[in-house]
Amino acid sequence: MSVDADFALPPTRISAIAYRGFMSGIVIVETSATLSHLLQRTLAASHQTVDRMIGNYAEANELLASIDAGAVKFKVLVIGAPQRSTPEFEALMTQLGDSRAPALAVLVLSHEKTPFLAQWLARRRNAFLLLWSNFGRIPAALKQLLPPEAADSPGPSPESLVQAPSIAPLRVLFVDDSQSVRFAYRQVLESNGFIVDTAASVQEGYAKGQSGAYDLAIVDYYLPDGSGDELTRRLVTSTATRNMPIAIITGSYKDAIIKRSLEAGAMECMFKNEVLELTLARIKALARTIQSQKSVEAERLRLDGILRAVGDGVYGVDGQGVITFANPAAVRVLDYLDEQELIGKQAHQLIHFAAEDGERIGVQDSALARAYSEGSELSSYETVFWTRAGQALPVECTVLPLAIQGRREGTVVVFRNISERKSADRLRWELLHDQLTGLANRRCLTQSLTQELEIRRERGGYSALLYIDLDRFNMIVENAGQAAADRVLVDVGHLLSQRLRPDDALARLEDDHYALLLSGVQLENLFTIADSFRELVKDGNYQLYGREVAVSGSVGVAILSGEAPSAEYVIEHARLACHDAKRRGRDQTQIYVSGADARIARELDAGWIVRLREALHEDRFLLLTQPIVPVAGIRDADEAALRSQGWRLHQHSSAEALFELLIRMVNRDGQLVSPSVFVPLAERVGMMPKIDLWVIARALRFLATLPADSRVGFTVNLSNSTLQDPEALKLIEQMISGSGVQANRLIFEVTETSEIGSLHAARKFMQGLRKVGVRFALDDFGTGFSSISHLKHLPVDFVKIEGSLITDLGESSRDRTMVASMVSLAHALDLGVIAEHVDSLHTLKWLADCGADHAQGHFLGEPVKLEEIDFKALSTKATLA
Repeated sequence: MSVDADFALPPTRISAIAYRGFMSGIVIVETSATLSHLLQRTLAASHQTVDRMIGNYAEANELLASIDAGAVKFKVLVIGAPQRSTPEFEALMTQLGDSRAPALAVLVLSHEKTPFLAQWLARRRNAFLLLWSNFGRIPAALKQLLPPEAADSPGPSPESLVQAPSIAPLRVLFVDDSQSVRFAYRQVLESNGFIVDTAASVQEGYAKGQSGAYDLAIVDYYLPDGSGDELTRRLVTSTATRNMPIAIITGSYKDAIIKRSLEAGAMECMFKNEVLELTLARIKALARTIQSQKSVEAERLRLDGILRAVGDGVYGVDGQGVITFANPAAVRVLDYLDEQELIGKQAHQLIHFAAEDGERIGVQDSALARAYSEGSELSSYETVFWTRAGQALPVECTVLPLAIQGRREGTVVVFRNISERKSADRLRWELLHDQLTGLANRRCLTQSLTQELEIRRERGGYSALLYIDLDRFNMIVENAGQAAADRVLVDVGHLLSQRLRPDDALARLEDDHYALLLSGVQLENLFTIADSFRELVKDGNYQLYGREVAVSGSVGVAILSGEAPSAEYVIEHARLACHDAKRRGRDQTQIYVSGADARIARELDAGWIVRLREALHEDRFLLLTQPIVPVAGIRDADEAALRSQGWRLHQHSSAEALFELLIRMVNRDGQLVSPSVFVPLAERVGMMPKIDLWVIARALRFLATLPADSRVGFTVNLSNSTLQDPEALKLIEQMISGSGVQANRLIFEVTETSEIGSLHAARKFMQGLRKVGVRFALDDFGTGFSSISHLKHLPVDFVKIEGSLITDLGESSRDRTMVASMVSLAHALDLGVIAEHVDSLHTLKWLADCGADHAQGHFLGEPVKLEEIDFKALSTKATLA
């Protein structure tokens, strides 16, 4: 076989479609034999020929080398992309960069437009992408890509082709008992391009019909062994020939013959005595109809071949959502035996009637059903299909309206099983999330922190990590069980997550520890923000078996800046800060600032120094008071009288009436700032002595306004820094001596967990004030291992038992034993006992049984302004201890 001179490849590589004296300029690279066959058939049907078919990408790379060397000059390279990209395919596409054969047009056929193809198309000029779903457009696309001289060429003549044309002449079976008639019609038909075979009887005609593939049968009505309508009836009822068109030819115009022929299944009746040209015109009209039907059938088979070759499931529905077709992949994925089990059924009722959890979805609520009825599109829509076995199958589908000649004819749905992807997604989710709460876990938090550190290094500024540890959570586990405790963990996580901003992140680290990443914070507001999360946990409503349980948390804060070396470094510093908050008495917020972070410390403190100084200068602090009620005789008290009005018990007693003074800072907008926010900062910047002196001065001034026989005494919190300040001691002594108020009406509370830096200095401070009559109470007694040591070294008159021990007194026998032991120890040392955080009459009665002297808590009275208490009614003076 001769070829053009520039087609110099070895003969073994020449396509079977090569032809003499003509080249189309088209090369096809397709690894799928099925799709390769479909391409050849499609191009042959449009009279386009292919110079070369290549079955692998490596051979295509060799072809590129030949093109570069000038050995081969092709015009268009058609490349079929694999469903999943392979190294060989990507290597070929890389070789086809802009510098390789720039004049060569490249048409890529793909099942979808992948990111790799999108990037490649952006780099390569004269390159185009066509999806397999638009398979029918390939011939037109190639005509556009070919140079004008190639596209306009009439192509090779049929006799020049090695391969026969795809649309062959029609084969006709002519049945007549007359040899001369058979001969005459055979000559006429063959001269007009038909292939003709003949038979002389019903029996012979039927036998040939069964053995040969004929496109048309022309049957004489009168035959020696029967009639034409009899043969017609036998042919149309035979499996082999039931779809073959049949025409009856007769010399009679009798209506009965025509009627019997048509009823038997004939498409046409022709007459022998008609003008031959008219008969031939009728046969040609039949031929055109048959050719049209064959073209339609060929197109149907081609589309069916594509549908069968496509790996994704495809089904179609009409406007009412009834399934009209389904490809084998759809049948297989949905676990049906064949497409007939799907066709004719409502897609919604059969395939997508319920959500993944089995909950039914109404037709009006189904996005797919709406797309069917409205003719709308859906792209990459994820949902659940249900298999024949009743299994939920996660799928991703694309929904496209089907239009024929501008008229909507239904909808096509292309879907794929994404179970593996979902399983991988689920596995990734489980690797990064806590199974109990659904929150991120430590691994995920570390990733988020690492990303946040990169942002801080790039943009500057600060973020913060809050480490939250629930207080005494083990008591909830012991008293209510692990299941109830887990419920609390879930509730706390849900509560915290509701406060998050879009760029924040929340994680459960382990046990009862949470971490909260706050992105982009202002240091001057950081403590206020962090402490608001502590208050959020404390104010939450936690129900266990119908009873509300108190939950609090200690919060440690670490600051993220561009200088932080790692995520673990930040987590550890937040944990250390939380540990410090625990040691300070729980339910506290502590910010960690290392000695190396001097700049952060300055920025953190600068704003608060100004705010605190301005508040002192402008007298923007407020004193609240909360009653401390004697427990003796509490059993006889009415609960209604006790609730929120416990201070009135002092009216019926001659004993000392104690009240704790609580300080609040007032912002310029009138908003109150909790001491848990500003006190730690004031301690760090050295301003707490001034604030303590402000409180003492206001307490003495108020006590001085009461009657001389008043029984009222105030307890006032003293900070650790004040206890270490000799100058503050002198000023307090001067204020007391100048106030005219008996010093024993003041009780200063020192916190057991406040890390009393120098016991010697603290003892000296306390002894100095005791000489003038001031009394002292050890606050938060029982929270640390140093409680007994402090009782030994510090001259105190009272102990205030830490509130977390009191909260669960009614339910925890261990707490009752511990509290009773503390009371016994205190009484043995001649110390009074005050119990904090009393929240019910039930707790009060337990305290009475334990022998406590005084009680304090929200049940007995919320903190209120001084003027809301009628202090003048408490005037019958008793002997003070």
